Amino acid sequence: MSGHILKNYDDELRFLKNNVLEMGGEVIEALEKSVKGLLQGDREICAEVVDEDEVIDSHEKKIDELGMSILLRFNPVASDLRQVLSSINICRSLERIGDHAVNIAKRSRKILKGALCEEVRLVDPLFIKAHEIVSASLTAYSDIDERKAHQVIKMDGLVDELHRSLSKNLSSTIAEHGGPNTESLLHILFISRSLERIGDLAVNIAEDIVFITSAEDIRHT
Repeated sequence: MSGHILKNYDDELRFLKNNVLEMGGEVIEALEKSVKGLLQGDREICAEVVDEDEVIDSHEKKIDELGMSILLRFNPVASDLRQVLSSINICRSLERIGDHAVNIAKRSRKILKGALCEEVRLVDPLFIKAHEIVSASLTAYSDIDERKAHQVIKMDGLVDELHRSLSKNLSSTIAEHGGPNTESLLHILFISRSLERIGDLAVNIAEDIVFITSAEDIRHT
């Protein structure tokens, strides 16, 4: 490649990466708002998450188009090829995290329509860990750091443990007491499941980073 083409190529790779990180910021904001609305009893914040999901979906489409353009115009190889393909995969994981944030927001609005449900506070520790693992996965991608990616994968065990504990707690409460809060408790169970799935998607991002750096596919290992 000539110097001019190389410069354009590097700029395109950088632009792709920056767009993925920007989308990641949008997704984290959606996650924060969805749980903030629940914990603060603010249905309007939850409504914003639902309304703003189109922005995340549009960003995914833009990143897909950028990635395909780089593949067609520059025919990258080796680590550059892995970075483009993995960036496209990562944006799809981010879009799915955004979808879970929307699901959390929708269920939060339903909870907040009913009587006060004290159990919503039990979501907070799991949310904190889910937020932490997504943020860590984006840091690992920003730095293209395999060590940080492996740290993200190890973090998922605690997310799973918190989800299991919360699910057991809520299921026992429903079985023992039932009553008017049963529907809200079921919504909280599904919110917990969404937060656990968000942790899994952060692991997917970390696995893509390992693929970029080492060409090793560690999925399902």
